[in-house]
Amino acid sequence: MRYSRTFILGVINGILFNLAEALIGGTTVLPTFISNVTTSKVLVGLSGTMGNAGWFMPQLVVANLIEHLKRKKPIYVWAGMVRIVTIWGIAILIAALAHTPIAYFVAIFFILYSIYCLAAGVAGIPFMDIVAKSVRSENRGTFFGARLFFGGIVSALAGIYVRNILDLKPFPDNFALLFITAAIVVTSAIVVFSFVSEPEVSVRERRMPFKQFLLRGPFLLKNVRSYRMLLVVRVLLGVWGMALPFYVIYARELMHLEASAVGIFLSIQMVGAILSNILWGLLSDRVGNKIVLVLVSAVAMVSPLLTFSAAFCSPLHTTGCFNFVFFFLGFALSGIRLGYTNYMLDVSPEAERPTYLGFMNTFLAPVLLLSSIGGLIIEKASYEVLFIIVSLAGLAALVFAVQMEEPRRKSQ
Repeated sequence: MRYSRTFILGVINGILFNLAEALIGGTTVLPTFISNVTTSKVLVGLSGTMGNAGWFMPQLVVANLIEHLKRKKPIYVWAGMVRIVTIWGIAILIAALAHTPIAYFVAIFFILYSIYCLAAGVAGIPFMDIVAKSVRSENRGTFFGARLFFGGIVSALAGIYVRNILDLKPFPDNFALLFITAAIVVTSAIVVFSFVSEPEVSVRERRMPFKQFLLRGPFLLKNVRSYRMLLVVRVLLGVWGMALPFYVIYARELMHLEASAVGIFLSIQMVGAILSNILWGLLSDRVGNKIVLVLVSAVAMVSPLLTFSAAFCSPLHTTGCFNFVFFFLGFALSGIRLGYTNYMLDVSPEAERPTYLGFMNTFLAPVLLLSSIGGLIIEKASYEVLFIIVSLAGLAALVFAVQMEEPRRKSQ
């Protein structure tokens, strides 16, 4: 099969962004770093999910502003420039941590990181629209699977790099080097995708007034069942995700591990993502994305239940046990990304795709900030209570996922 230029550049872009995520990831490196500069579990949780929430949060406004544009790549490039500036700003800030009062550092860090994450969300709509116009529905599983599969391979190797940097260099120089490396990778990823060729398709002739545009959200939820059910499942998986930043913190506290153990867990998580992407990509292309979301919801329950069990079973107080925890986290997270994205594109009409994406992603944004609530649950109750709550959320997601329609089968 011959792949288009956009397909190839999009895969390279995905590999690089997966590598950047591994270097400063919200489930491993970033929570570990924040836990070194503050004792607040709320801030640790917030840092771990700001990336996902920032991606979703601005997309409603962006969708309304760009839906009528025939070409949306300039918006992606502009947002990419903001991301480049802010990620380099964060890297320089961490390098200067030793000479910066902690209170000021934390405030400036979260401001810069918020801008970085929100700029990613602004870029998200044009990116997805370009992909949807350029990659056929039956090839999108392969496209996103390739991004995650090859990205997972380089991310697993990055885990070794992360372990060595954290082990060999003192704090904060070790984290500064990781963020500098990530800044180089992010810059490269954005430059690569800026070379894609964006086809023109039919769009609205003019921008819909924002007040009228807002009425589309309730209409879609009321009248488009597949859209409504996808939102329910993704919200529940968002609740499941509020524990993501705390697995590595809990493992370190339980077994008194060094920070360099983060690199090992990262590599194991990437192995889970790599192996699962073969399955998710094949299922998405050949069967559909409903089955991906069903299986993902089932797999999602494994990590929190295993972690919960470790609290009461001393033989599970081992790195081997937590290797499985992170393996299944990688397995589930890659499936959520691929299944949700492709199902969303399948149910979105071409002319209204930014609207469908914008409303869905904005609805989800508050849910993806729940890790700060997860931190509060830990502070007021315990880690175990949090892991039980997210396990039940995974079970509820499975119940609703089974009831979803398969869009491709419906259109045949």
